[in-house]
Amino acid sequence: MKAKTEEQIAIDIDYETFTTDEIIKIFDFFNLISIYVKGGKVKKTDLIESYHTYRKVLNSISFEKRYNKMFEDKTGIKIYQTMRELEKK
Repeated sequence: MKAKTEEQIAIDIDYETFTTDEIIKIFDFFNLISIYVKGGKVKKTDLIESYHTYRKVLNSISFEKRYNKMFEDKTGIKIYQTMRELEKK
């Protein structure tokens, strides 16, 4: 399955671990953070809420690290650092 922003990004999702709804929530967060980092209009509260949902869906530090790394490798966006800076503002 692929997340779409301006360009298409292939992200490997473990389909047996997550429901369709959870996969959609993961991709929604990936899309929002991509738009935010590229200077698009995203409400801070929406992005933070989506991030917390993303973390609840993954529900594991090892999953979170793996998906964050996979996303960073594909986009160059560091999720943890971006969200940490955003939450400080």
